[in-house]
Amino acid sequence: MKRHHRKNQSRLHRRTTRRSAVVGSVFLGAASGLRSQLGVATVVARSDPSLPSMFRRPWARRLLVAAATGELVADKLPATPSRLEPPGLAGRLVLGALAAVLFAQTRRAPWFRAAAIGASSAAVAAKAGHDVRARLAQHAPDPAVAVVEDAVALGLAAAGASR
Repeated sequence: MKRHHRKNQSRLHRRTTRRSAVVGSVFLGAASGLRSQLGVATVVARSDPSLPSMFRRPWARRLLVAAATGELVADKLPATPSRLEPPGLAGRLVLGALAAVLFAQTRRAPWFRAAAIGASSAAVAAKAGHDVRARLAQHAPDPAVAVVEDAVALGLAAAGASR
């Protein structure tokens, strides 16, 4: 009887872990769609011991957090190109996938599915974020709208990493 109970607990744990990895991948991918470097920086900042050694190094964490912070500032500049231009969109897809893969690794979940989910969520969030921001900027100053978008991106990243 105990063996059967442990087997059921193990299945439940794997299912919960997979669900957590999927939801986390959606949120981290979406955060990356809004602010490309935020998903990876959030996962790496938690310094989980199951991350690849390169991402656990203090200098790497500081560099990624600084890059994400810089992006929050650069996003407000008038010369910043659209996130939907091919180089910007490609970067968001790659970084959304990477954030999801790193997160899945911390949950010992399948990485390929996480990558696909992270990249897809990044694409949807990039387009939705662009369109909503353009519409809201008709009624409010763009920097104010961008700060609200920053808050949404930070919330998504925090929600994803805490799964």
